[in-house]
Amino acid sequence: MVVVAVSSPLGWNLPPLLETVGLRRVFDGLTAVGDVDVRLYRGEIRALIGPNGAGKTTLASLITGRILPTSGRIFFNGREITRLQAHERVKLGIVSTFQIPTVFRDLTVFENVVLAAQRVRLRSPQDFFRLREGDLLNLVQEVLDRVGLQGSWHRTAGSLPYGHQRLLEIAMAMALRPRLLILDEPTQGLAPEEITGLMGLIRGIAQETAVLLIEHNLRVVLELSHRVTVMDRGRIIFEGTPSEAELDPTVQQVYLGVGGGWN
Repeated sequence: MVVVAVSSPLGWNLPPLLETVGLRRVFDGLTAVGDVDVRLYRGEIRALIGPNGAGKTTLASLITGRILPTSGRIFFNGREITRLQAHERVKLGIVSTFQIPTVFRDLTVFENVVLAAQRVRLRSPQDFFRLREGDLLNLVQEVLDRVGLQGSWHRTAGSLPYGHQRLLEIAMAMALRPRLLILDEPTQGLAPEEITGLMGLIRGIAQETAVLLIEHNLRVVLELSHRVTVMDRGRIIFEGTPSEAELDPTVQQVYLGVGGGWN
């Protein structure tokens, strides 16, 4: 496939980093994702929203390779990845977090991040001998400083407050050097001040990678994202800026209910 450069939502004349074409996933006759076309660009924060059961998490799972599509195609950085397994996509730079923090609770913060970093660096037995301890330590220091966990190296992950476990999972994701970072409900369970800090962190991450944000917190969606994609019943019903989404009557009816407001 030849990817043609077009104007991105951010005004750049660049090809999309991620593109899905006619993506479909059917489970026992039920269409969870139906003929979805999405383009995501470098440096973009894209919010993916919709009511429960709209197909958001299924679409994210198709992109990461946790499930394979019934039909359609997926391209990443100009390469078709439709049938690649999840671990192969991680090596290409597609990394995700989950609704419930997925950390090794009995290991330390340091050990959690080291394991993540090694995942993409030890691609063959020979890599073990080429991996320098100093490089690994520097990477761990960098990502823990970035998420604000630099003082928690030796604490076990399970002893961290819930919000800090969220940050640890993002640190583990950043250690994988993502080109596309998918965050599934990252603000769930966080206090307002923690959400504000996380939004600042995501803005910084987007300086070097694309972010796909599955989120129910509408304040976060409106303040953080460059563009919004709205799904309902497995299909995209709207794409546009946050301000356009806020005013769109179809979005208001499907996502918020008739007479709802973006509070």
